[in-house]
Amino acid sequence: MSHIVSSPTVSVVIPAYRAAWSIGRAIDSLLTQTRLPDEIVVVDDGSPDDLPGALKPYGDRVISVRQPNGGASSARNLGIERARGDLIAFLDADDYWEPTKLERQLDIFRCHPEVGLVASQYFVEVPGRARFERQADRDRFLSRPLVLTGRKAFEFATIILTSTILVRRSVIGDHRFITGLEPAEDRDLWVRLVTSGPVYLLPDHLVTRVVVPGSLSNSHPDRDYANMLRVVHRHRGLLGRRGLRHWEARLFSKWAAVHLGDGRPRAALAPAWAHLLCRPLSLAGWWVLFKSATLSTLSIIQRITIGLRTKLGVKPRLETRDRVQSVRKPL
Repeated sequence: MSHIVSSPTVSVVIPAYRAAWSIGRAIDSLLTQTRLPDEIVVVDDGSPDDLPGALKPYGDRVISVRQPNGGASSARNLGIERARGDLIAFLDADDYWEPTKLERQLDIFRCHPEVGLVASQYFVEVPGRARFERQADRDRFLSRPLVLTGRKAFEFATIILTSTILVRRSVIGDHRFITGLEPAEDRDLWVRLVTSGPVYLLPDHLVTRVVVPGSLSNSHPDRDYANMLRVVHRHRGLLGRRGLRHWEARLFSKWAAVHLGDGRPRAALAPAWAHLLCRPLSLAGWWVLFKSATLSTLSIIQRITIGLRTKLGVKPRLETRDRVQSVRKPL
């Protein structure tokens, strides 16, 4: 990795889609930094709302670039091409930074010039709830330069949040986000960058990730988890056989749980069974499969019952989904 000797310039890339409501807070968090960024690049990803109007008060303090809607990966890639800084940071339009974020990260680059990427801990904010610290088993990664390989490199890439990252342009090089891997496209890029040289994870909570209500519904779980599996398989050489099985089992388990939680037991059957193929001795896995099969069978029986009642002119007292929900307990 090449070292930056003089004071580095910092570009911040913000992909924005339907973000007129939140972009002001994101930009304000940049303009109140104790060390201001040198460049703010907002990529309007074909947003149908009045994003230009929301950006207008910032004038030439923000560089706005517009493209046809192509998704966050495409927008970030365009932002990287447009950015001119020695260091590139990313900020999702829903999220915001703490005032000392850039200052703390630049301190790390000065003290450890061999480091190519610095991330931090972060808060999570959900409407109607108090902001809380994101909890994860990260202590072994904190507060020191790390050279990571194998499963540890992949795990590190899964726990860092895109909005926390500050990375050298020389490290990014020709690497880009791969479109079509959403929502795991950032994980894929971080795996590639983490394995290219030393990285650093600050213990400070310097970013707030805002979880908007629409994102809680997980409306495309099959696409999302299939793409996560694609990323796992793209890095199977890094993970090895045991690591590959571990991540497959983990994702299949979560996939089944999402379908069960949303009242779709039949859809949960395939990932539940796939989880058991990875971990045939998993008691939790067998319980999820049993629960999926039981609720699925009950759902089918109740649909048949409702159909017969309808033909006989008897009004059903309870819709199938409501009946299934009434017997479903949280995982």
